[in-house]
Amino acid sequence: MFGTYRTLLALMVVALHLGGFKVMGGYAVFGFYMLSGYLMTLIMQESYGYSIQGVRKYAANRFLRIFPSYWFSVALSIALIAIVGNEFSTNYLKSLDMPGNAADWFRNIFLFFPFQEAPRLTPPAWALTVEIFFYILIGLGLSRSKRIVYAWFVLSLIYHVIAYVNNWSWEHRYFSIFAASLPFSAGALIYHTKRKFSSIDLFKPLFKATYAPHLIFTGILVNWLLGFLMNDQKGLFFGTNFWLCFLMLLSLVDRKSIKGIRPKIDKVMGDFSYPIYLTHYQVGLAVVYIASQFDILLARPSIELMAISLIPLCFVSLFLIYGIDHPVEKVRRYIKSRKSTVN
Repeated sequence: MFGTYRTLLALMVVALHLGGFKVMGGYAVFGFYMLSGYLMTLIMQESYGYSIQGVRKYAANRFLRIFPSYWFSVALSIALIAIVGNEFSTNYLKSLDMPGNAADWFRNIFLFFPFQEAPRLTPPAWALTVEIFFYILIGLGLSRSKRIVYAWFVLSLIYHVIAYVNNWSWEHRYFSIFAASLPFSAGALIYHTKRKFSSIDLFKPLFKATYAPHLIFTGILVNWLLGFLMNDQKGLFFGTNFWLCFLMLLSLVDRKSIKGIRPKIDKVMGDFSYPIYLTHYQVGLAVVYIASQFDILLARPSIELMAISLIPLCFVSLFLIYGIDHPVEKVRRYIKSRKSTVN
């Protein structure tokens, strides 16, 4: 039951980029990373295994999950820039520009943005580079054993403590691969320790209380609001967000249903997460450009732009879901169904 949660996280990213809700997207991205750490560990342990064949199947499925939809978003950006012009697109967002040389094209085609290089035809693609990095490490066995995961988590936590105490820049505490290591390791840790957590009286309500996910996600939003009001969104409240995401994932890992959300609805909701993440900047650009043709000024970011963009964003996401994701999913299921040794 992760679908609704994933899409809510994607909408938090939209709220930052189109709506101007400062740092909210950063809170969501760490939630995404943690969920990925859990799910990648889960499928390696229980579906693919660590044989050569299993790792190959895992790699093929990760490629098919990420790249076809990503390439659609890149093509969408190219088409939009061709219509609105480079000047209009870069005024909208500096990094949303046509690649100017072979290296830029290579990075944009193969999703290689280790240092937030620009231009990026899909602006949030830097986070996908981070995801792919940890997908590779997890596929190679980083989260295979509990002992390794414990060490990974502790080292990642120490990095963040040092970064916080020494007041390192936001780039070091959020954008870097070292920063992302903590939520990925936390997701892997939850996989290996969820049964232990479920047996501890203090944590039992997370697994059994009907409204635990609702309350924790509300806590994530309230925590962001408090950080905004106290002008500390990148400090203490960002750290608190990490632990709230940890509790949120714990509350969902073994949950068969969520009050008010049927499993089928949760699955449908989850399908929107990746398309929303990939295409919200492009949809916002189209909305701003169309408005400008009628002498209507829409600024980015603004609540007005976010609100107006949501409906067309849903339609673009539906096209991506049914035109690309679902057909590719059939191939992914075929690859996954082929027998491999889990060891």
